[in-house]
Amino acid sequence: MNNNEKNLPKTDPNHDKLHKLRPLIDDLNKAIGSTYQPSKCVSIDESMIPFKGRSSLKQYMHLKPVKRGYKVWCSADAQTGYVMKFSIYTGKANQDIRAPEIGLGKSVVLSLVSNINSAC
Repeated sequence: MNNNEKNLPKTDPNHDKLHKLRPLIDDLNKAIGSTYQPSKCVSIDESMIPFKGRSSLKQYMHLKPVKRGYKVWCSADAQTGYVMKFSIYTGKANQDIRAPEIGLGKSVVLSLVSNINSAC
C-alpha cells in the first residue's frame, strides 16, 4: 500500500505505525466523509476490534466487553449509526507528540469532526 523506503525510523518522533496502511485509511475517510450528509446529532466514541494475536497496536481494556484488540475512535451519525470518520489508536506516544497542549480527548474529537463542516 505504501513505499517502505519513505517510512521513518522508529526512533523518529513522526514515525507512523500505520505507515503501510495510511493511504488506504486516508482514502476511506475521504470517501466516506464526502458521500454522506450527517444529521444534526453526531456521536464520537471508541470501538474495539477484537484481536488476540501479537501486535504493538493491541490495547487491553479490562472493563470493556471486548478486552483485547485494536482501539478505533469513530465519529458516527447518532440517528443512523453510520461511521463518517475513524482513527486507529496507535499509542500514547504518538498522540502526545501531535498535540501535547490540548490532550488526547480533545485532539481526537477535533480530528474526527474536522470533515463535518465541509460536508454540511
